[in-house]
Amino acid sequence: MTISRIIFWQPFASPHQEAFLEAVAEQFPGEVILAVEQDMPPERVAQGWRKPVHKLVRVIDVSSPSNHAALTTHRGSDSLHVFTGFFSHPLVWAAFHALKSSQARLAIYSEAPEQAWHTGWLKRLRGRWLAGRYARRFAFVLAVGGVGCEFFETIGFPRRKIIPFGYYLDVPPLSEIEADGPHDDIFRFISAGQLIHRKGIDLLIKACDRLPTNGWQLAIYGDGPERRSLEQLVARLGPSDRITFCGPAANPVVQQAVAAADCAVLPSRFDGWGAFVNESLSHGTPVICSSRCGAAAAVEAVEAGAVFPAADIDKLGDAMRAAVSGSRPTREHREQIHARTKAAISAHTAAGRFCEVMSHA
Repeated sequence: MTISRIIFWQPFASPHQEAFLEAVAEQFPGEVILAVEQDMPPERVAQGWRKPVHKLVRVIDVSSPSNHAALTTHRGSDSLHVFTGFFSHPLVWAAFHALKSSQARLAIYSEAPEQAWHTGWLKRLRGRWLAGRYARRFAFVLAVGGVGCEFFETIGFPRRKIIPFGYYLDVPPLSEIEADGPHDDIFRFISAGQLIHRKGIDLLIKACDRLPTNGWQLAIYGDGPERRSLEQLVARLGPSDRITFCGPAANPVVQQAVAAADCAVLPSRFDGWGAFVNESLSHGTPVICSSRCGAAAAVEAVEAGAVFPAADIDKLGDAMRAAVSGSRPTREHREQIHARTKAAISAHTAAGRFCEVMSHA
């Protein structure tokens, strides 16, 4: 039977999924529903995330028991249920539990969980239990980034069911901001995200010690519990006149800064994806990205920047030094990056891939 309905079960509506889901709804002839169990968490709002606006996708709040129950009545093979976050979100898990014995088609769309040394073994054990018991029940797994593919294969999902995927944004036309960047000899790096250990900003600051004593600047957007210690690290190492902590900012402000930068850096020790990479490439800005970020796959697909081994300060410093010693991205170079980004990792392209995968489910 042909699929006539897709229900995406997610913890909350994310702005990083907005364009992709809308593109799926545009390309898919049936109904597309987004089932969310909570409003956007306050910590995401504090990071500058905005609430997405869906026009073609029907958003349903499944914290209401009646709404949750109504969606789980779609148990026929004409319905595809795609689960995100059931490793940690009870209402998403409850939906899977209610549907696992139905005729509906089921899929997973997920990052790898962070696997710190003291909890990683437990997450892998739970994953192996899930895969051992239910892997055959899922038509496919949209595994986010290389780290996601590695995780799902490690816990026991068949390789043939694992589809390399990611988070995909709109790629708007290249603005004039990129063409009218600063006219000086300063090479501008930019990084953005929470100032927490996992994001690796301390690694980035230490890597700056490998750079020339002048001719570059680094702007760091975001806030978090490590900000004070990071500022102290900058003061101790010496480049305080070249590294600026810009604090949290609304997304349009960060986007304007990304568009004017010469290179973006995502140095995370671990990141399930890292939409900052998509945003940077969409502006034609090259990216230096850690190998433990799911979005490293996007950097490699677009061929704009470099991927360095996670937590390797020397390799990160080498990549940054190579960027500084090279030429700053020209308008022509940005246009090439922008075109490759649109072809390889845009929401529209990803929606087409998703529909193709779904057609074989």
